[in-house]
Amino acid sequence: MRAVAFAFACLAVVASPPSLAAGQDQIADTKASEQLFWSQLYPAGGTTLYCARRFAGPDQQVTASAVYSARQMKNALRCVTDRQCSIMNPRYPFIVADLHNYYPALKSVERARRNAQFADVADSQSGTFSDLDCELKTGFQRLEPKDAAKGNIARAIFYMHQEYGLPLIGDLPMLQQWNRMDPPDAEEHARNEKIGALQGTRNRFIDDPALADQLAAD
Repeated sequence: MRAVAFAFACLAVVASPPSLAAGQDQIADTKASEQLFWSQLYPAGGTTLYCARRFAGPDQQVTASAVYSARQMKNALRCVTDRQCSIMNPRYPFIVADLHNYYPALKSVERARRNAQFADVADSQSGTFSDLDCELKTGFQRLEPKDAAKGNIARAIFYMHQEYGLPLIGDLPMLQQWNRMDPPDAEEHARNEKIGALQGTRNRFIDDPALADQLAAD
């Protein structure tokens, strides 16, 4: 029955044209979003974003990690709790549940990443996750992902900024450079297609990465 429900939901979304710079309006619950994340985007597993660790289906060591964190959203919207955010901004439940913002990540990495800002970290100032065989570099409240993840991260941030008016997190020229150095691959394009079908919005920066160069600093 659950599979049938998802199928009908997907058909209903496909029948509606994607919104333009208005965010998604199909999923307003993070639990529903997480269920779709595992059942529709990664049902057979995949690769974690930050460490490229392979996993097969739902894994206790892997979580759905928000690139633009809920804490950063609340800071931007000047609210503290989910309830307060929803009252102050009725779009908040849709913002926090947007699938374009979520990638699989190891829980141990997510704990270190949660309060960090994306940045270029000098080798002389960095710590690493060498015990996980991971190229992720960390500094004081800063984090630099491996090159193969930089474009994904930049395009997720650009999407959240463009669709919901959230401030950019991280230095814009750096993010634009990350976008250029790591263009979308076939896996990212396929993921964009799936999310577009599920929630009615595509990430335009995946469809046309050059759009990122038109963004201006806040």
